Amino acid sequence: MMQLIPIKETRANLADLINQVAVGGTSFIITKFGKPKAMLVPVITDKRRQTGLSASFGIWKDREDMKDPDKWVRKIRAQFNRTYD
Repeated sequence: MMQLIPIKETRANLADLINQVAVGGTSFIITKFGKPKAMLVPVITDKRRQTGLSASFGIWKDREDMKDPDKWVRKIRAQFNRTYD
């Protein structure tokens, strides 16, 4: 479950939030002026426990064009740069 938390509250309670994430598996979306800016999520050490953002990356696991992410990003950036030349 993702919870929204303002950056000011994050600063004031960081140690407690990290414990909630590490022990309880809670995830937080950190907001600044009401807009999402970052996520605080548990580190995945067991593949069977993948949830949230980590699990969503699996949707591309079978795509051949994304086997090498660095190559794929370079290709996309090159296409983008040619579009605006």
